[in-house]
Amino acid sequence: MTHDPATTSDDGASAPAPAPSAASATATSHDDGPVLLFDGVCNLCDASVQFILRHEADDRLRFASLQSDAARARLAQAGVDGPLPDSVVLIDDNGVHVQSTAALRAARRLRFPLSLLAVLLLIPRALRDAAYAFIARSRYRWFGRRDTCIVPSPATRARFLDADEPLRVVPPDVDASPDDGASEAAGLGLGTLPPRFLLLYPLIFALPYPLSLLQFAFGFEWLKDTLLARWAGQVVGAYYEIRKPILTWMAERMGLGELTFAPSGSGDRLENYLAALLSVLIASALATGWWLWRRHRPISATAADIAHTLLRYYLAVVMLSYGSHKLFPLQFAMPGPSRLLQTYGESSPMGLMWTFMGASPGYQMFGGFMEVLGGVLLLFRSTALLGALTVIGVMTNVFALNMFYDVPVKLNSFHYLLFAGLLVLPDLPRLLGATLFNVKTMPRDLRAPWRDALPHRSQRGLALLKLAIIGIVIGSNVTSSMAMMKTYGPWVEPHALTAQYRVTDFAHGLSVYIADLPADDDDARWQIVALEPPRRAAIRFADGHTERLGLEVDDAASTLVLRTRGMSDTDQLRWQRHDDGRVTLRGTFRGEALEATLTPVETESLLVTRGFHWISPYPFNR
Repeated sequence: MTHDPATTSDDGASAPAPAPSAASATATSHDDGPVLLFDGVCNLCDASVQFILRHEADDRLRFASLQSDAARARLAQAGVDGPLPDSVVLIDDNGVHVQSTAALRAARRLRFPLSLLAVLLLIPRALRDAAYAFIARSRYRWFGRRDTCIVPSPATRARFLDADEPLRVVPPDVDASPDDGASEAAGLGLGTLPPRFLLLYPLIFALPYPLSLLQFAFGFEWLKDTLLARWAGQVVGAYYEIRKPILTWMAERMGLGELTFAPSGSGDRLENYLAALLSVLIASALATGWWLWRRHRPISATAADIAHTLLRYYLAVVMLSYGSHKLFPLQFAMPGPSRLLQTYGESSPMGLMWTFMGASPGYQMFGGFMEVLGGVLLLFRSTALLGALTVIGVMTNVFALNMFYDVPVKLNSFHYLLFAGLLVLPDLPRLLGATLFNVKTMPRDLRAPWRDALPHRSQRGLALLKLAIIGIVIGSNVTSSMAMMKTYGPWVEPHALTAQYRVTDFAHGLSVYIADLPADDDDARWQIVALEPPRRAAIRFADGHTERLGLEVDDAASTLVLRTRGMSDTDQLRWQRHDDGRVTLRGTFRGEALEATLTPVETESLLVTRGFHWISPYPFNR
């Protein structure tokens, strides 16, 4: 237990300690000025002292290891009796300070802007000390310890009160920092309610995972009609059907209106946010019940490891799926005739971002490669930390694009970024120590805590199961991506109708327009048409505005269907392609008869023809 020798005022600040006892009246010649007492065998504490020595503003602070006679004498003089505190201790004119208060009051003595760290003193002391205690309990495991107290360098020797004491040897089995059990071994927190919630929420949000892993297996054609495939599909479907009335009830209770559950390609629908809220509520209830059932005991290492492993595989599956659709450039299509007909000003933020990504297959493939790399690294314990850091880098960019270009995948991308952060959390102190404070860190045991308890045959079976899952996930993604490349990706030959056309003759309803006459203000007249089977078309009207439409082409019947976005009505036209490339359209468009002759035009868009140049004599910024 940490011994707090200071009395505390209502605002959480340390007050002067009781007057020193008569037995401690022997003060050394160094008793003037503040003194910082620290754990002399802790690598993190040693690095912190060296950091203060480099950055202190006035060079007045002096030091002593808690294991020294000088520290005991200084504590006794300050009126502190009993066992040594398991905490950094600062003794100054305002009294004796421990834990976070001592550390932050010491930070106040650093040069600007490091002294701004003292602003954290405004945080309630209970919260600060809880975070401090978490690090203090784990400091030996994360950063290691030495068997002897540190020896100051000649340049700083005068600032150490214990510099003249004999070298003190500390038994290696003495650890003043008790481990609080299995949850600390898992690196997931204080072993109370919050870490239980953090373990449960990702797995509840990911439901129906891990059953949904079977869906990747069904990417192989020969598995789609098996009994297992039908059973898994029924269970996954039942899960979503059970959830629908719950989400509908939540929307009604919150006055949010009726939910449709109609697929729209958006992951930011109202029902998605309600589903996330439902996951929060379920995880909170389960975590509270688990916490009460275990009588506040820490999380077992086995439970933490299983949850960590399931989350690793879930995030890996997501990254492999997302990444494969970019590594095979499928998600963002190269700008075609319909997109190139549209002006920048007519583009939505999402449309502009989609064009930006699609215009460079190389950049799209690079992004996909990084997502795939992060997913593959997550599949193995030895590389999981590197995989999580890779995913954090990739998904930070993805989440920023979704936020600032209004792409409706904000909710999912935020969760994937959050989950990668949770996977890094057990190693975060070691990362911060090595990168920010130049502290030597201790390796973490990556072995599953439950693995050695299994028979050798079971361990081999788990290894084979892991290889099977990896093969299924990667193989199904590659198989499905290659199939899509042959269906509508870059490997597909353009349809014969794919082009931009100038409308040379046009009749719509009772109005007939003659080719090459100046266009008037009639917004019903077509000027330019872009056809891009199998899915997209665009029309520029006489008033200058452009509409992008959905397109379906039936080659056998020589018909095409135009679908206006946001409208349920469709328009069907018959098409005839002539030997000279002209196309005649006949049918109805928005309720009136239409006949148009389309003449193909050559388009050379810089966006798709400029290409890459190693040497550029001047910036080609158009």
